[in-house]
Amino acid sequence: MDLDLDHMLTQVRKGQWSVEDFDWRMPLAGAERLSARDRREAGVALLFTAGLERQAARIFRLASHFAEDERVREIYRLFHDDERRHAEAEIRLAHRYGAEWNDLPKVARTIFKQISAELDRNDRGIHEFSAATIVLFELALDGILIPTLKDMAKDPVQEAVFRRIDQDEARHLAMDYWLLDARGRFFREQGLERGVETLFGRQTPWRRVRGRAELALSFVGLLLAFGSMKLVIGRLHRKFTEPETIRRYVQRVEAVPRKAPAALSHPIYRSGLAGQRYILSFVLAAAGRSPKVAQA
Repeated sequence: MDLDLDHMLTQVRKGQWSVEDFDWRMPLAGAERLSARDRREAGVALLFTAGLERQAARIFRLASHFAEDERVREIYRLFHDDERRHAEAEIRLAHRYGAEWNDLPKVARTIFKQISAELDRNDRGIHEFSAATIVLFELALDGILIPTLKDMAKDPVQEAVFRRIDQDEARHLAMDYWLLDARGRFFREQGLERGVETLFGRQTPWRRVRGRAELALSFVGLLLAFGSMKLVIGRLHRKFTEPETIRRYVQRVEAVPRKAPAALSHPIYRSGLAGQRYILSFVLAAAGRSPKVAQA
């Protein structure tokens, strides 16, 4: 996949904005048409989205740390700033619905804290795993969470914030595809064993087992976090898991190799893809939907 990194860096710099660009004193438009429960669910869902954005910021910080090209390093540094800004804006949006950070389920807050601690380590393995799989979560944010939240209220401030976030996410996805394709071509040329050794050095059997255990724990943590949200945003959770919404998301995931032709040659991406399908099936089952929808 070809990408003009100079042009991308220029566009990212031009696209910077501030949460102070918006008038947060404006009351939520259409709030009178929402029940107290609907407002609370929308607010908590925005907080959960902000929690995910904060993890994405850490993933991009890691990507910047390990990047060899100065342009790529700067692009990811700015992406880190983007995601921090998204989280702050979403927390302020949640406040307009009447929700505060502590309204998130304690399970979700605890898991976000644990994932944050892992991502804050400058660990090559964590970087390679997170960089290979972030595209799956950004597509979910772009295709499931934010579109559903947009429909909750026709509020000018919220619409303007999401418009800015959408523009940022389009650039993030372009870089996700670029890096995924580059790593896929690397593994295709090197082979699995040699590729792993080149990236991580020789690994003892214990380190391999530990790496797989850490990966499994991350997925279990995400399952618990999503599961805890079902108890708090029951009605909105049903909207997130509408069959047509999930089908569109799965179709976008299936289209990833068209954007990143070597994606399926990346062993970590393939593992993440399997884990993502498991998480999606779990979330659908919790919502009373057929897990088969996850397979489109």
